[in-house]
Amino acid sequence: MVEKLAIEDGKPVRRKKFPEYHAIVDQREIKAVTKVLKSGGPWRRGPFVEQYERDLEKYFGVRHALAVSNGTVALHVAMAALGLRPGDEVITTPYTFVASASAALYQNAIPIFADIDPSSYNLDPAQAEKAITDHTKGIVVVHLAGHPADMDPFLEIAEKHDLWIVEDTAQASGALYKGGFAGTVGDVGTFSTVDGKIMSTGEGGFCLTNNDEFAERMGSIHKEA
Repeated sequence: MVEKLAIEDGKPVRRKKFPEYHAIVDQREIKAVTKVLKSGGPWRRGPFVEQYERDLEKYFGVRHALAVSNGTVALHVAMAALGLRPGDEVITTPYTFVASASAALYQNAIPIFADIDPSSYNLDPAQAEKAITDHTKGIVVVHLAGHPADMDPFLEIAEKHDLWIVEDTAQASGALYKGGFAGTVGDVGTFSTVDGKIMSTGEGGFCLTNNDEFAERMGSIHKEA
């Protein structure tokens, strides 16, 4: 006999609430924040942010890192730098946070959803290729829940159809793909470090790229924002 689900007045599997999330903060974080505050600034693009970007470049092994205010801004800056314009199409997954698609809308472009792979819940490369049209400019591949997407097929599709690839790595900071870091495989990798993410700064995000031109564009766009 199949038992009823709890939502159908069946017996709940769990009766206790899951523990609430609490950020892990010790004296190192408190000391670092105090040092920044006592410095008198500038804070937005000052020496502490510049050092943070150099540390990110070293850790991830990339040429350029750009610190931004959150993961949504990281996606928006990346798409603007990649030349996304009104009427262009961007393929992504429907199984993700809204920013993976809404960042395209900020550029007056059109997000196109392709189905996911049921074994990984990441975007299915075959379904993504079926969604390509004459208006498609790029693919936003999301590394969901710490599980990197299979990037090789996406790279082949991008080369075949002359598309760019943005990796939304908000949920997979530090995850490895074939010996390298997720977020360093496509044209631009975007990350979120808001409270609750794997790597947290309370609020924040960053972009990674090995392309000098994209890095310069992203820096210019971010400074104007």
